[in-house]
Amino acid sequence: MTVQEASPLASWFSSLVGSASPSSSKETYSGSAKSYDVCNKDDDDRWERERAFDIADSLETGSAREIVTEFMHPLRRASKLWKFHVVRSEDKLQYRLFSDDGDFLMYAKANLEAREVSFFLYNPSEKNDQLFNSEKPAFSMSWNKDKTEWRIVQERCENCQFSPKHLTCTCHGKQQVAWIRHHRKPVGDGIFNCMEVQVPGLYADGSRVVWCPLLGRGDLSAPIDDSYEAQRLITKQPSWNDEVESLVLDFKGRHILSSAKNFQLALSQKPEHVLCQYGKIGPQTFSLDFKYPLSVIQAFGVSLTTLFWT
Repeated sequence: MTVQEASPLASWFSSLVGSASPSSSKETYSGSAKSYDVCNKDDDDRWERERAFDIADSLETGSAREIVTEFMHPLRRASKLWKFHVVRSEDKLQYRLFSDDGDFLMYAKANLEAREVSFFLYNPSEKNDQLFNSEKPAFSMSWNKDKTEWRIVQERCENCQFSPKHLTCTCHGKQQVAWIRHHRKPVGDGIFNCMEVQVPGLYADGSRVVWCPLLGRGDLSAPIDDSYEAQRLITKQPSWNDEVESLVLDFKGRHILSSAKNFQLALSQKPEHVLCQYGKIGPQTFSLDFKYPLSVIQAFGVSLTTLFWT
């Protein structure tokens, strides 16, 4: 194992993520001042002031996890996939992401009526975790009525989080992190659940594209051009195996159980080069392995779009 491929969670996230910075510092937005009542809530200001004291207390014990951008950075470059796993609750509505060594990374909860998954940096099952707030997710993911299109957004945009509330993108769609579309196709005697994923790209200097609507960016679902400001990933198609009478994929390094939720993703221009794989390894446990250029929230979010796959 090379030095670059050492344990990804040494010093928690510092060695796991790359050094790519958001590109919003290169671009600014100036617009006319408008008032949006939905964005001007005294309760939000009061909550943020009270939370600041809680964070200060938690910093003293080393338990604060407030740097959302760490979950947005792509993982460090490596020849192999970084290994993680997802544990699902019995009701199939709560998910926890762990490193393969068991370090907690992120918690997600699905609300079927609201058609939304909320992502949190804190684990509600941990004792004395006063920083967890079910009404303040770090990221959220919504889906359409047909359950075919999914969109992940960051709740506090990197580009305009320090701007006055009436000049932020909160009321304009928020910062988009990924867009996913599902469809199905027959393969042999089976049905293959397919997806295509579009994520903000990376510039030549390694900085990330911040998909903020106030930077003039349209919807992330729009067709991708040759600017490399967005990247498209597709599912690797399985093959039909007559011996086991099932669709099969080669999950190298993992013993995978049969499940309709299993998938592998690759860049559209390199369909044989797997960048992300998700597979069932236990009754309520799934492996989630991925690498550059995906980030933690992108891989975790994409994996949970299989919520309704059967």
